[in-house]
Amino acid sequence: MQMSEYQRENIIRAASAKMREVGIKSVSIDDLCRDLGISKKTFYVHFETKDLFIEALLKSLEKEIEQNVLKRIKGKTLVELTLKQLKLTKETQDVRSVPVLLYDLQKYYPLQYKNHLKRMEIVNRRLVAMQLKNGIEEGFFRSDLDIEMTCIVFARLHQMLINKLTHTSHPKDVEIAAKYAIDIFIRGLISEEGKKMIEEALKKKSDER
Repeated sequence: MQMSEYQRENIIRAASAKMREVGIKSVSIDDLCRDLGISKKTFYVHFETKDLFIEALLKSLEKEIEQNVLKRIKGKTLVELTLKQLKLTKETQDVRSVPVLLYDLQKYYPLQYKNHLKRMEIVNRRLVAMQLKNGIEEGFFRSDLDIEMTCIVFARLHQMLINKLTHTSHPKDVEIAAKYAIDIFIRGLISEEGKKMIEEALKKKSDER
């Protein structure tokens, strides 16, 4: 990675961490430059405007999200992944740290927010399609599923969750909404054989305690 590219990525990483914590509105270019020890001139070499910077930051975040999901599911069966989702472990907790970022994005950068949602829908549909195909091959999901239509439905559920996340100040509301959406979605997909797989896995866990 060249120095200029490294510096660009470093700016995005620092901004992403800060904006997830306090929101976009509370972080100025001056703040970022001071924290990173760079001049505003250097910043604008990489990003001509703050709008373009926000767009670049979101694309980096989207790539990070997809890579993290792929990393979490690698080498795991659909039974393992389903049990993990139903237990609502740390993955959901990570989502709770984002509301202020999403709220500011929607309020102050509506175009970037709209573009972000469109790109995330593509990412989600790609990831869901991959998991559906794997699940069908494993016999875990119903073989008669329409993969394309199911991906669309999942994307809408995800959007509903994002809307809930953006407009609530109560993390518990987000947890309940996420668990409900996951529960409905998964139970509608699992085959009879898949249900047996889940029961056996739960029994095995119980016996190990």
